[in-house]
Amino acid sequence: MNYRIVAPVYNEEKYIKKFIEAFPEKHLPHLILVDDGSIDKTEKIIKENYPEITYLKHKTNLGKGKSLETGAMKAIKEKAGIIVVMDSDLQHKPSDISRFLRVFQKNPDIDIVFGSRVAGVSSRLIPFIGNKIISITTNLLYGYFINDTQSGFRAFRSRIFNKIRWESHGYSVEIEMIINAAKHKLKYKEIPIDTIYLEKYKGMNILDGISVLFKILGWKVFKTFKK
Repeated sequence: MNYRIVAPVYNEEKYIKKFIEAFPEKHLPHLILVDDGSIDKTEKIIKENYPEITYLKHKTNLGKGKSLETGAMKAIKEKAGIIVVMDSDLQHKPSDISRFLRVFQKNPDIDIVFGSRVAGVSSRLIPFIGNKIISITTNLLYGYFINDTQSGFRAFRSRIFNKIRWESHGYSVEIEMIINAAKHKLKYKEIPIDTIYLEKYKGMNILDGISVLFKILGWKVFKTFKK
């Protein structure tokens, strides 16, 4: 199976080696790291230690959504059939990538696979509640029943990229991807994934969550269905 793994990175000098070294060796040649304008030693660490990895860099910080787009376009250029996207701050286990790929192998009709985070001792209460509110709102408005709409660990067939293509640059990218998939009635599956939160929490705060909710409502009212 021809696939690529896209992971945005931004000022991850503290964790980047641990993140990369958590990957099973077979996945490393498929990894595309998109550096979103880091100003620390992230670039130096990657280039000096991991020449087998595809490394792309934005000159300035453009946001997570733009980084995912850059990586996805590179994957498509390399004729990847499956594109896996994930966060690079050690929230996700790279060993789970094989589980995503197996879903596509066993289900030729599935277009997109979402990782659904399992709440554990490291979960934070406010983000957890906020995520549930966003997920329920999205489900009710768009009829696409996803348990964890904010999970950044997901995979899709490259052939559907133009149907789910997003304009968001920030935390709403995950939601916009789901809304576009729902509008096109793309077939999906969820798989449970473990999530580990480190001391450097990068997720949404309350203001981010409110902003995402307003965007969900706005898309429902104003965003037209692309035929």
